[in-house]
Amino acid sequence: VFSDEAFAWIRGSLRRRIRQSWDAGLALILRTQYVQNGVKTVWAQQYDHTTLRPVKARAYELPGLSAGESAQVVALLMSIENPSPEVIEAVKCAVAWFEKTRIAGKRVVIVPMPEGNPDDPTIKKDRVLVDDPDAPGLWPRYCELEDNRPFFCNRDGIKVYSLKEVWPERRTGYGWYGEWGAPILKRYPRWLKRIEEER
Repeated sequence: VFSDEAFAWIRGSLRRRIRQSWDAGLALILRTQYVQNGVKTVWAQQYDHTTLRPVKARAYELPGLSAGESAQVVALLMSIENPSPEVIEAVKCAVAWFEKTRIAGKRVVIVPMPEGNPDDPTIKKDRVLVDDPDAPGLWPRYCELEDNRPFFCNRDGIKVYSLKEVWPERRTGYGWYGEWGAPILKRYPRWLKRIEEER
């Protein structure tokens, strides 16, 4: 994060250029926070560089809200020492989205399959979603832009709506679920308290 203290040893035009780059990057982050039905949410995994709309990358990486990348963005925003009202609003909206989309009581586990997966004998393990009341919370890698419904995708680019429908190679070789939002939700109350005290 850019701060006067961190870059105090840099002088002149280079310091100004660093400041300008940081400000431009931050403005882009705020601009690309996805608005869903009039409400700011989080961020997509990738964007078109001209329209700034969510787009696909690899065949199985379709446009959607991404909990993993968004958690990193929120962590960055929360690290800003004197955040603007716009940054504060962005964090609050993103945290609300993480709270709304949290999947409680579930965990992804790796199951060994010595005999090989029935659909692909060369794959000797599987990933399955199991019940776990002590799980800290789970988020899907991708959610629909319109309504936050979790979705998945195979290498053919066809969207599916359960982990079981993902081909074994992609089910075990890609992070479709993660605990990405848990650190954000844990950190948020302390961040909010600091912001309120400073204001």
